[in-house]
Amino acid sequence: KFYFENRLENATKDNMKLRNPKYLPILNHLRFYLPEMYPKLHKILFLDDDVVVQKDLTELWKIDTDGKVNGAVETCCGSFHRYDKYMNFSHPLIKRSFDPKTCAWAYGMNIFDLDAWRKENCTE
Repeated sequence: KFYFENRLENATKDNMKLRNPKYLPILNHLRFYLPEMYPKLHKILFLDDDVVVQKDLTELWKIDTDGKVNGAVETCCGSFHRYDKYMNFSHPLIKRSFDPKTCAWAYGMNIFDLDAWRKENCTE
């Protein structure tokens, strides 16, 4: 039903509500349009609104993503942080494009290479 759906046998009213895009914060969707919103920027450091910055972030800005679209922190500290828990692998495009055992990343802090994003047409 929703784009994250993959375990209907374990679905409850509460956890299906969390998977419905209309209940996700607006910034979760907004990040997909950053290259269009800021056409003159080459890179952006994106922090969620609940991140508390406790020191200078200059070193993060210096990270070279080597042409990759996103630099982020992996969160593999449990089996629930793998793609197969978030994505619908019964969909042929997802099945072809992603490894279900790949680690997800923490959305709270991302360095986006907006030039690479535009080149790869990620928003499309």
